[in-house]
Amino acid sequence: MLWSKRTLFTVAVLSFVRIAQADSIQCPQFPSANANMKQHALADASLFVGPPNERVELMPDTDKDTVWTLADYQDEARQHTTSLYIVCRYKNTRQTVGLMVPATAQECSVSYDQYNNLIARCQ
Repeated sequence: MLWSKRTLFTVAVLSFVRIAQADSIQCPQFPSANANMKQHALADASLFVGPPNERVELMPDTDKDTVWTLADYQDEARQHTTSLYIVCRYKNTRQTVGLMVPATAQECSVSYDQYNNLIARCQ
């Protein structure tokens, strides 16, 4: 009986981790490989209400940090029956990666990690 309780607990924890991970997204460090196989590192990211081709780009909360607090933006997106999108831009290429921001995400940010790699994520 103890073994089955542990198994159930483990399954519950793993399920919760999967749900929590689904609530966050991160720009890939490199876009998918192109024909000449050059790697283009992440250079910047922008946040949009609705599809990026509609050009409703959002400004970060402050000039100092590239952070967006999403509560009001998520409400606005719901009112217009759309979603938030983050567009990842890469050095020396026009190639981008667009990701739909989960409706439960509370913040998006662009910052450097401890290895000086740019990280753009929403969680």
